[in-house]
Amino acid sequence: MSKVGIIKTKLLKRLTESYGNKNKSEMKDIIKTIVENKKFKEMYLFYEEIENKYIEDKETAKMYVEGLEIVLNSQSVINEIGDFCDILDKKLAGVDADTNEIYESLDQLLTKDTLSNIENKVIARKKLIEHLTKKKEPKIPETASFIVNESLLYGVLVNNFNVLYNNTLTEEQKSEFKNIMSLSDEDVVTKTIELKESINNKIDSILSESTDKEMNEKLNKVKQEVNTKEVSRLNYFRLIELKNGFD
Repeated sequence: MSKVGIIKTKLLKRLTESYGNKNKSEMKDIIKTIVENKKFKEMYLFYEEIENKYIEDKETAKMYVEGLEIVLNSQSVINEIGDFCDILDKKLAGVDADTNEIYESLDQLLTKDTLSNIENKVIARKKLIEHLTKKKEPKIPETASFIVNESLLYGVLVNNFNVLYNNTLTEEQKSEFKNIMSLSDEDVVTKTIELKESINNKIDSILSESTDKEMNEKLNKVKQEVNTKEVSRLNYFRLIELKNGFD
C-alpha cells in the first residue's frame, strides 16, 4: 500500500504548486478528498502533531510507542488507510516525496507484521523513542480543526517561499513577510497581541464617531474576527494587511 508519510509530503508539494499557480479548483479538490476520509484526516493531523510531541521520561515514551504500534498495526486501520492512500497516490502522480525520518518510522509501524520487517520495526521504534524524548523548540499554537488549520497553508508557504514571492506579493509585502519569517516565536506572540490591540483601538475610534448602522455592523464583525484569530505568522501577516487598510 502507499504510505501515509509519503502521501503527506506529496500533498504539501502539490498544494504548493497549486497555490503558486493559483489553481484554486485543484487545491479544493485535494483538500475535499482528504476531509471526506475521517480516518486519513485523523492520521494526517497525528503525523503533524507527533513531530512536536515531547515525553520527558524514556520509559513513558517507550510505552507510548508500544501502544501506538498496537493501534497503527490494527488490520482495520491498515485496510482503511491503505486503500485511501492508493487513491491519493494516483491523484499525486509525478510528485516526488521528501524524506522525513519520523514519517518513515510511523509508516513502518503502520505496516502488517511479517518475519521480514521485524528489524525495520525495531529501528522505527528506537527512532520514535529518541524523537519523543528530545526537547523541541516551542511552537506557536494552531487551531486543531483540519479545515481551518492554517498550519497546512503556512506549511505550503514555508515549503516554497519563492512560489509566494513570485506570484502573490508586492515588493512591500515581500519585505514584510520576510521580516515576519525571521521573528522568534515569542516575538510573534507579543507583536500579535500588540497589533490586535492597535486594530481594536482604531475600530473603536471609528465606531465612536460613526452613525452608519450598516458600517458599524461590519466593523464589529471585523473586530470579532481579529480577536478570534489564532497566533501564527500567517495571521500576523494578515493582521498587518488589515491594519494598513485602516491607515
